[in-house]
Amino acid sequence: MRLLGHAIGFPERAWASLAATGGMFLMLCAYWALETYGPSSRVVFLDYLPLMDARKYLVATALGAWLGARGFRLFRSGIYYSSARLMVGCLLGGALGLIVAGLLTLLFAYVLYAMGIRPGVPLANADIVGAVIASAVGAWRCGIALFRPTEPTKRGYFGWLPLSIAASVAVWLVLPQFAAFPSHGSIAEREAWARLNIRQYVSVMHTVESIPLIKDSVGDVTAIAPASGVQQVTAGDMDGIMMRLVLDVVGDKGAGTLQVRCTIDGDTVFDWQSATWTMDGTTTEIATVSNLLRRR
Repeated sequence: MRLLGHAIGFPERAWASLAATGGMFLMLCAYWALETYGPSSRVVFLDYLPLMDARKYLVATALGAWLGARGFRLFRSGIYYSSARLMVGCLLGGALGLIVAGLLTLLFAYVLYAMGIRPGVPLANADIVGAVIASAVGAWRCGIALFRPTEPTKRGYFGWLPLSIAASVAVWLVLPQFAAFPSHGSIAEREAWARLNIRQYVSVMHTVESIPLIKDSVGDVTAIAPASGVQQVTAGDMDGIMMRLVLDVVGDKGAGTLQVRCTIDGDTVFDWQSATWTMDGTTTEIATVSNLLRRR
């Protein structure tokens, strides 16, 4: 390929695709780290359909590929190419690489089972590494294939539109961190946040307030809030909202901590695992609650 007297050969196309592929994986890892260890990780919300949460990872991956493709042009100012086309190529190649790796993994597992060998954890880890490598190679190769030179253009009124869109996407990805659980807040602040952000939290509060052991221990309950320093998990369920919470419970006679795992919808508890109530160093199990649905 030749543009304005400057040859765009395979090495430059390969480097451009490598930059886009690297940006894709770096952004994906950065977003995963932010979601796993950032402020919002204190309370984890799992959707009933996992693909609903995966869309943010897909957007982060696309943003990384575009930034990598765009950033490479800063070091190769003499060439012009379509960053969007290169991004699409890397995304397509990455997806194809994952599909191929998945098919090979299924085939390999089938052969092992046919031989009477049960795959273990080391093999599963090797499959993950293989999937990452296949996705990276596929992204790089497809990026090269879809690389297309363009004519240099003057930056007009809409010249900043792609960067504006990229900045808006980045803000959309990071914004939930600013509304994250106030782990260092007072019990009133944590309770107010939970009421606003955790579905069926008020129902859990009413359930906890009605437990005889807790009423005898702390008296009239004045506040129930997710505890600080632990990870709280909620997830959509066919019966309602599954919760795995550690709650600080405060009453007019004292305070304690309740570890609860249940599935609740409205006034009905569909599943209740034995909860653990701790107060003044004494731990007691709570096997059931009055509003638990008795299945037949």
